[in-house]
Amino acid sequence: MSRVGANDPVFIQFGHNDKQTSASTYRSNLTAMITRVRAKGGVPVLVTPPVRRLFDGNRLTPTALHVNGVGVDLPAEMRSVGAAQQVPVIDLTARSRALVESLGPPASAQLFLRSSVDGVTDNTHFSQYGATRIGGLLLQSIREQSLPLAAHLR
Repeated sequence: MSRVGANDPVFIQFGHNDKQTSASTYRSNLTAMITRVRAKGGVPVLVTPPVRRLFDGNRLTPTALHVNGVGVDLPAEMRSVGAAQQVPVIDLTARSRALVESLGPPASAQLFLRSSVDGVTDNTHFSQYGATRIGGLLLQSIREQSLPLAAHLR
């Protein structure tokens, strides 16, 4: 946070490790980060967490969509904080859900770490290919929302 300067975009993404966090604590943490970024002159942008690859049939489970262990829908909470704080929100949960579900259980495996390629199987962290696809979703959102950073993208 010490290097944030005037008009620097700061992307804030919480959710993957907030398995037992209450809605009020999650909202408080996000609001505190927004306040700190703004105090430094930065421009906060909230990013909902990308999905995990956990299917029930052909649909992702609530856990994959970041409804945590105490029933808090973390992406919904983030969208709410964004609206209340007038901060742009990139809904990476929705975009990554559409991508992962469109590929289905077998083909979506290529987006995540796989033992045959990466030495580990992990349905949370992305492979190089998956990270590139997720990065593309972020870029698309930045452009669609006409965030100031969009002017610097190729």
